[in-house]
Amino acid sequence: MEKKVVKEKNVTSSLAVVASLTEPMALGDVFMKSGMFKDIESQAQAVVKILAARELGLAPLESMTNIYIVNGKVALQAKIIGSLIKKSKKYDYTVDELTNEKCVITFYVNDPEKKAIGTSTFTKADAALAGIINKDVWKNYPRNMMFARALSNGARWFCSDVFCGYTAEELESPQEVTSVVTIDKKGEVKENGQARLSE
Repeated sequence: MEKKVVKEKNVTSSLAVVASLTEPMALGDVFMKSGMFKDIESQAQAVVKILAARELGLAPLESMTNIYIVNGKVALQAKIIGSLIKKSKKYDYTVDELTNEKCVITFYVNDPEKKAIGTSTFTKADAALAGIINKDVWKNYPRNMMFARALSNGARWFCSDVFCGYTAEELESPQEVTSVVTIDKKGEVKENGQARLSE
């Protein structure tokens, strides 16, 4: 009698696992077939990203655009790292300094006293030491990269419990920027530094 109950529980839990994978499998297939996400080569890879996002409380589309699997580890873009810290309501951070040379971020416990728990600093010298300073993304967007590095380091050091055991990592350049559109002071729209042709 006891064996039968255990067997029924196992069948029920197996069905629950299958049911919980139905939506991610369907979405993974759609995302892969769309061809919009160059880092996804199979439905299974998409499903892994969706499941990682689910554990972090993120939507499936957020997983496709902001989560990457690199060398078997989940990597998060800086904007998601920052968002998860703010949404946690347990921690907060302020950007104390942000230049092309340096970023300083202070992390806090989110309570009435707003007690500082640590500071993360990333400098041009740190980037040079890490051997990343000469990458195109660092040359083109130094402030963004300083912020991303300081934020991901601080998240790992001071708020790691927010990330469900995942490593808070930002990627150097997960997707290549193929076009940059800007608007100058005169209101002229430029693409890659050139006046944009009207369509």
